[in-house]
Amino acid sequence: QLSLDGITSGGVSGRGESASAAALRQQDDMIDELAVGVDRLKNQTNLIHTEANSHVRLLNEMDANVDLANQGLEEETRRAMRLREEKSVWRLHLIIAGLSILLFLLILMGLS
Repeated sequence: QLSLDGITSGGVSGRGESASAAALRQQDDMIDELAVGVDRLKNQTNLIHTEANSHVRLLNEMDANVDLANQGLEEETRRAMRLREEKSVWRLHLIIAGLSILLFLLILMGLS
């Protein structure tokens, strides 16, 4: 009488046992190959995880550096605007013109 898996039950012949043992051995070999593949995938996954964490850390450091540089640039822009307001160019030109006229008058007075 045959069982569901195709192996005779009851009086099992020597040939039936060897086919069953060969099938089990083949399954064991396939499971071993799968285990090796799973271990390899696990190692690769751990390496990818480590590298991804390194990239996240580097990106966070870059973000902090960009924020710091942006703050410095904004401060320098405010400082330049204050300096521009305090030291207007037209005032400097007016002072230069006034001093030039004064120099010209002093030279004329010295020559006469």
